[in-house]
Amino acid sequence: MTKSSKDTPKEREKKRKAEEEKEEISPSALPSVVLEEEEIQTPEDPLELIEEFKVTPEEALSSYLKRISKYPVLSREEEIELARKAQEGDREALKKLIESNLRFVVSVASKYRGYGIPIMDLINEGNLGLIQAAKRFDPERGVKFISYAVWWIKQAIMQALAEQSGAVRLPLKQAGVLLRIRNKFEELSQKLGREPTTEELAEELHMDANDIEDILRVARIHLSLESPINRDEDEDTTFLDLMEEEKMPSTEEQMLKWSLSTQIQDLLKELKPREALILRCRFGLDTEKPMTLEEVGKMLGISRERVRQLEARALDKLKKIAVARRLEDYLN
Repeated sequence: MTKSSKDTPKEREKKRKAEEEKEEISPSALPSVVLEEEEIQTPEDPLELIEEFKVTPEEALSSYLKRISKYPVLSREEEIELARKAQEGDREALKKLIESNLRFVVSVASKYRGYGIPIMDLINEGNLGLIQAAKRFDPERGVKFISYAVWWIKQAIMQALAEQSGAVRLPLKQAGVLLRIRNKFEELSQKLGREPTTEELAEELHMDANDIEDILRVARIHLSLESPINRDEDEDTTFLDLMEEEKMPSTEEQMLKWSLSTQIQDLLKELKPREALILRCRFGLDTEKPMTLEEVGKMLGISRERVRQLEARALDKLKKIAVARRLEDYLN
């Protein structure tokens, strides 16, 4: 007797639960950046373009940057709309919100190179922080998503550095208090549109400001700021030193640099050779670090002011071209 192809209620319920489990966002939903000698990507990873590879870290980074460059930059309105849908459980909206900010994770992760963890692993950790930020973000607070997400990205990377260096974790009770502080910090940051002061945290948590300062002095999300970490040029560097190093450029500056590096190299072909060279030097596209106006001026035999004028003119040209390519947000 032929078995009926119609599913029983029990089978339908089992299939429904299986489908729900697939909806959960996980690191595998993002382009993989963890390198294994014989890593095989399964068909279930629709965003992964390479099935099996073995490359150097430098080649992998180049490939990864090329891969994520296809994701469009979101306007403020698009960001808010996606965030609202994500809050309502729209998985595709959540993925788009994450994908559109993968380049920023790379820019943050690059600041922590040389601390004992390969850049691709740092990016992977940063992506985990980005996922958490996307899940928790409240668009009604009036804060840009990336301003909120950068905290989660940096903390995820710092946590990985702590584990790699064997940093001592906080006692369970103190870690619990720290978790309360972190959650309140996150809440107030969105509410105020800036980082809250210690006094504001103390008032909200009904704690003594000195107690909060003591805990934050000892730890930063379960890791010791005073624990030495292995850095190529300085074995005695601490997490506190790391956090107090040269101030990171603004979000806009970082996004501009990375967009020039990964998306609009072809736009430079539209400029005059000297204009293109100035932008390459000023944004560090072909150099180890960006050059100053004075350095570029000496190289070209022109004044600092003339370099500034040529740079402004070149950027204006790029902006007009970029509008048609949906890169206007990068160049504003």
